[in-house]
Amino acid sequence: MTYHGDEKALPDDTALFLIRDAVARRGSLIYGRLHDGKGEHCAIGAFWADNPDRVLNSSLIDEVAAVNDSVPETATPHQRWKKVNEWLRFKIALLAKKVPS
Repeated sequence: MTYHGDEKALPDDTALFLIRDAVARRGSLIYGRLHDGKGEHCAIGAFWADNPDRVLNSSLIDEVAAVNDSVPETATPHQRWKKVNEWLRFKIALLAKKVPS
C-alpha cells in the first residue's frame, strides 16, 4: 500500500464490508502480522491484499487487528478465521440495525 497523505480513508461501514469479503475469500487467518510471505494474511492483511490502494482509518485497523489477535496464537488459522468472520458479521448486523427505515 502506498500512502501519499492525500487519500481519504474509506468510511468504516464500507471498509467493514470489504474486510468481511476479503476474509470470506480465505479459509484461515494468521496471527500477529499482516502477511507471512507464504500467501497467508491476517484480516487487515487480507483486505490490503485484495485492495492494495485503499486507505483505512487507524481506529478501524486497531479494532480489527485486536479481534484478529484476540484469538490465541495457539489456535489454528481456521479457528481464528471463524472467530473474526463471526465478529465481522456481528459488526455489520449492528450497522444494519442503525439504518433508518
